[in-house]
Amino acid sequence: MGDTKRGRERKGTGKRQQRREREVYRELRADEEPPEPESAELSIGD
Repeated sequence: MGDTKRGRERKGTGKRQQRREREVYRELRADEEPPEPESAELSIGD
């Protein structure tokens, strides 16, 4: 079957849903695992 506008629209909807799911997953993981502090290169208040 050939390429149809409806098919392209449906694929775009799937990609948007995947992006949302990945974003939510990243946000949840960020809350669970705080970033490791950098080495002594960053010194605040010195």
